Amino acid sequence: MLNSARVKSAVTPTLISKIASAGLLASAAFLAPLAIAQLPTPLQNNPNVVTLNPVQPVENDGKIEVLEFFAYGCPHCAALEPKIETWAKKLPPDVKLKRVPALNPIRGIDSAPLFYTLEAMGLQEKLRQKIFDAANVENVILGNPATLNTWLEKQGVDLKKYADVQKSFSIQNKITRAKKMSIDYMIRSVPMMVVNGQYAAEVPGGTSGQDQLFANVDQLIVGARAVDKTVAASAKK
Repeated sequence: MLNSARVKSAVTPTLISKIASAGLLASAAFLAPLAIAQLPTPLQNNPNVVTLNPVQPVENDGKIEVLEFFAYGCPHCAALEPKIETWAKKLPPDVKLKRVPALNPIRGIDSAPLFYTLEAMGLQEKLRQKIFDAANVENVILGNPATLNTWLEKQGVDLKKYADVQKSFSIQNKITRAKKMSIDYMIRSVPMMVVNGQYAAEVPGGTSGQDQLFANVDQLIVGARAVDKTVAASAKK
């Protein structure tokens, strides 16, 4: 069950300094909701959704942002992946889905470097499900660097290019930002979906839990859209 109190995690000075030097603190490109949004009426007594306090900034691009916090070594994330792919294809034009690798490794796999490096190489879409399957179905020990390199090489990944891309300034910035987001959003379990920096939803228990998650997120998108319209109307006054 989600904890609506959401006790704040500590952020280390080292992490703060890295984020500041990378230029990742709030900027004009991001917009924070003005107030804590109320849950949509159908979800107000739902133990699997909460409002975020504090709300988190989102990109100021006119779209409702849905984040999926995940980890490659998480079996629940692996089970959810095929359904999230299907659900994402049906999203309306004013909604965007972004995946965020969570801070804590599961099965020893540090998801952020792997995710952002493959994304930069144009291989994320091709290999994402394969990584989930290797870690959670085939029990490949991808948390071991040598095993990971061997596995990546078998998938046709140029290991030298992979290492060079991962060391790049832009990828290190993305890794640092993902880690900060896990702290700011107080992510304690995955998969977790966050709508527009306002609401968080987890997978309900039971056989229909995954389908119910998407139904809940759809409701939260409606609620976020209403909040955006209210804020926009207030700004015009």
